[in-house]
Amino acid sequence: MCAGKTRSIPVATKKTPRTFLGVFFCAWLLLLATLQANTARADCVLGGADEVVGLKQVIDGDTLRLEDGRRVRLIGVNTPELAHRKRPAQPLAEEAKDFTERFLAGGDLELVYDRDRRDNHGRVLAYVYNHRGDSLESALLSAGLAFHIAVAPNLALSECLASREREARQYQRGVWSPGVWPVMAASEVRPGDGGFVLLTGQVTKAHHNRYIWLDLDGPVALRVDPRSAPSLKRQKNWRNRQLMTRGWLVDRGAKYAARNPGHKRWFIAVDAAETLQFLR
Repeated sequence: MCAGKTRSIPVATKKTPRTFLGVFFCAWLLLLATLQANTARADCVLGGADEVVGLKQVIDGDTLRLEDGRRVRLIGVNTPELAHRKRPAQPLAEEAKDFTERFLAGGDLELVYDRDRRDNHGRVLAYVYNHRGDSLESALLSAGLAFHIAVAPNLALSECLASREREARQYQRGVWSPGVWPVMAASEVRPGDGGFVLLTGQVTKAHHNRYIWLDLDGPVALRVDPRSAPSLKRQKNWRNRQLMTRGWLVDRGAKYAARNPGHKRWFIAVDAAETLQFLR
């Protein structure tokens, strides 16, 4: 039976749980019902297409290969990673890829650009719409098959995409179903940890330079950019606030920690207020 309308957060754990097919089918059915009920609504649309292109291959849930050979990385979402070499697949990775393939089937794609058009790997950064004009990013988030991410300066649709993720969390779809996705506690981060994480922690200290640095209870800090997240700049009472965020956990290394004993070894960049939630 699919999960009911509750707002609980998955219990914090570092162990990746086993993924059950029932979770995916519930998310899939819920998404289809949502899309069918809103076929007339074109949501999370930035503007007219900058390019109309042909799709050659879906590499994973958030990465495509076009017929002209270019690779496209979706803006604003991060889907679970597929198995690679000795690394096992993350929960719902195969389902996210399958969803993207089905969503984009039947015609050409529309690409819409934001400010930065390529990432550090040379991939094209774009919002992607199918031949019906439906947003792939919005659909993935609504199904609970992706996390909303925000990387400056490509933030034009951050608020809209965040609202789609909130809906999935509310109805516990996909990665937000209890026990599906591991939530890492900042106090439990250890050498070897890194990559994309959903992380909780309590603020022990806030200090400022170009950024707002929020030291958490453990070896992790959040690096908040007040230029792209101005509402967080106005926040005053950080101490003892319990937070949840998502992003790439960057390990600056043991040598950095030894040379800078007052700094946290790990950090996560926060470029938009929508990716930081207050738990209490």
